[in-house]
Amino acid sequence: MLKKLIYTAIFTLSLLKAQAQAPELEATGDQIYCPGSEISIVEDFTLTNASGTAINAIYVQISSGYEQGRDFLRYNGSNTAITPSFTASSGKLQLSFPSTLTPAEIETAIKNVGYRSTNTNVSGIKEISITIGDANYLPSTGHYYKYFPDAGISWDAARAEAETEDYYGLTGYLATITTPDEAQLAGKQSSGNGWLGGTDRETEGVWKWVTGPEGANGGLIFWNGGANGSTPNYANWNVNQPDNAHGGDGEDYLHVTAPSIGNPGSWNDLRLNGDPSGDYQPQGFVVEFGGMPNDPVLKIATSSQIRVAAVVSTTGDTRCGPGAVSLNAQGTGGELHWYDSATGGNLLFTGANFTTNINTTTTFFIAAEPAGCTSGSRRSVQALVLEPVNVAAQIDVFNCDEDGTPDGFTVFNLNTIAADISNSSSETVIFYTNRTDAENNDTTTRISSSDYDSSAGNTLYARTQNTNGCFGITRVNLEVSTTSFPSGFVYDLANCDTDGAIDGYFDFDLNEATPAMLAQFPQGSNLSVSYYRTRDEALLDQNEIPLNNPYRNETADEQVVYVRVEDNSGNRCYGVGPHLRLQVLPVPEFEIFNEGRFCSTAASYTLETINAQGSYSYEWRDEQGILLSTESFVVVTTPGIYTVSAGNGACVSETQQIEVIASEAATLSTENIEVISEGEFNTVRIINSANLGQGDYEFALGDELGPYRDEPLFERVTPGFKTLFVRDKNGCGISSIEIPILGFPKYFTPNNDGYHDTWEPLGLSTQDYSAVSITIFDRYGKLLKALYGFGESWDGTTRNRALPSDDYWYRVELTDLDGVVTRFNGHFTLKR
Repeated sequence: MLKKLIYTAIFTLSLLKAQAQAPELEATGDQIYCPGSEISIVEDFTLTNASGTAINAIYVQISSGYEQGRDFLRYNGSNTAITPSFTASSGKLQLSFPSTLTPAEIETAIKNVGYRSTNTNVSGIKEISITIGDANYLPSTGHYYKYFPDAGISWDAARAEAETEDYYGLTGYLATITTPDEAQLAGKQSSGNGWLGGTDRETEGVWKWVTGPEGANGGLIFWNGGANGSTPNYANWNVNQPDNAHGGDGEDYLHVTAPSIGNPGSWNDLRLNGDPSGDYQPQGFVVEFGGMPNDPVLKIATSSQIRVAAVVSTTGDTRCGPGAVSLNAQGTGGELHWYDSATGGNLLFTGANFTTNINTTTTFFIAAEPAGCTSGSRRSVQALVLEPVNVAAQIDVFNCDEDGTPDGFTVFNLNTIAADISNSSSETVIFYTNRTDAENNDTTTRISSSDYDSSAGNTLYARTQNTNGCFGITRVNLEVSTTSFPSGFVYDLANCDTDGAIDGYFDFDLNEATPAMLAQFPQGSNLSVSYYRTRDEALLDQNEIPLNNPYRNETADEQVVYVRVEDNSGNRCYGVGPHLRLQVLPVPEFEIFNEGRFCSTAASYTLETINAQGSYSYEWRDEQGILLSTESFVVVTTPGIYTVSAGNGACVSETQQIEVIASEAATLSTENIEVISEGEFNTVRIINSANLGQGDYEFALGDELGPYRDEPLFERVTPGFKTLFVRDKNGCGISSIEIPILGFPKYFTPNNDGYHDTWEPLGLSTQDYSAVSITIFDRYGKLLKALYGFGESWDGTTRNRALPSDDYWYRVELTDLDGVVTRFNGHFTLKR
């Protein structure tokens, strides 16, 4: 009872009986906020105090949408009798004053309270509550929330105490939280951690609100399961909660977590009495007032709303080339302002629909702001200017009438015409027989085949469209020419088959035949020559053989190519026909017998040719170009590079080259070997490998058959004696050397199966050490065995008694050939 009297004493207004007439507050205000400014919390405010109740404080709080450290309330009035105090943790401004202050003065004071935010990207809605009591008021529920400090109080005691509390005639109960706004106001913006009206003591893992209106009819379930459970409505558990950390002790009661633990204002589960001290000791409880049967209807609190207008949707515009664009936007309030930059810049237009002219793609920025405000959050809207299609309005296309019927009509290749209209890979050309269908892109009337017979009509319309959807229309006039090559004219273009493989194929430069083709027509004409594989392709001007790259004949030894001659000035066809013959002449073909390698012990070497495909004359030459032999072979006595070619009169073979090299087996010594000891796995490196001898070497470890590698490095090598093999790639021999790699086994299995039956150092070589001392101990330091000779080992016994499976320790002292002693300590496992 003493605590309750203390709580009552600190109220700024004595609690009124339910039947008494309490003061009534009424505020109006649904305002749009300009970021960076300060705005009055209300548009109007009235206080009616018919009973003359003494009021010495009034409270203004940001009840919803509060951002601590960014949102602020400030009293801007001039009444010196009023003392303001803003508490950042709760977002609450207390105005204290003498009880003699009149309602009119209080009304003026509230109208002089301003809200401001330091967040340049402030958003959402701020609910501002005004009340004459010090409990937190939430407009969305119409309920009041008050925190009662009481360190160590149990959940049951808090529940009972809450139900004795009275707030202006409203019945109290442990708070029940069903919305995020409630959770913030009664948790994060409350005075501290404390009990809430939730528990799962009836059924483990089924959490219910058992107090207040939600506690009726068995309670409202708000959580099922543990930390990974789910909610049928709303829950605000802290990270990894509920965890029932004390298991059988029953963490069955809901508690607002201490502010220093996890997410401020969130929940955790505690035992009935919580912890006796620390962060999980209950410090009080949160009481909610409102919603209970027979509660009086009060107007001791009111609220206003401050909104940050936002743009919720935008629509850009797209056009082909410069011109007018129309942009649209929708907002949640205020005016829609269009700007030319993301910050600052110029205000271009006010309104939802913005129309302007642009030359290039332009980004505009839209903000929903109060009139006169320019600091709202801006959203980009793009007006896209697409690349237009620029094509000729009309072209004339000519073709030769060599389709077998001299009637003035022939077949045109529309793909070739399309390439004349547009050479852009991003544009598509589609043909129609009339302009209307071309402009409307009527897919049902487009010409689908690339081969078009001009007897169906000499006028077409081409629609050229790019990937952006922009298009242009070109009229195509088709005309037929009747000129031709002289009868029986054929030009031969011959080459020896010297391009590599002797296969009857060669890369021809067709440009070499062009002068001969042009010579068949009147001089001074502006003509061009193109080449094709078939007659139809030549007639349709389709699949022209490119002249910027060599052309390889597609029929071995000989191929006929079709030629088309046109007038450059008007695309008029002068002649089409099979007027070019490509010939590939055979060249001498042979092979070199051997690879030109001899070991350092050889005095001479014979190079010779084999598999000659005819009777040839040969030329063998050395590096200086000196002729050595005209036979099919040559004897050389020094290493070097030699060449040979063969001729048959008409053609000369390509010159073949062979290098004669000297080589030898590697010379190995321990000075070339570096062993890096790393315990169980070691590294073996061949140093100064370039000094092993005159040869091209590869390396293998442990097996003369390999595998061999080019890099003289071996990693993850286990201890023991390893043999290094060095092989000359030129076949001049394999050298080897044994490498001791010192190491100590991690285990041994003395079961007489022939594998790991004893324990001894591995890779211990008398070439490196003159003396060895090995002592073995058990885990308690008892000496079990001493070994002093190379090749000695331990079989897992002491005094003829087999020791059990266990870990054992060793101390090894090695004396090298210079008398330097090296010590090794470690342990290993005996397994039976």
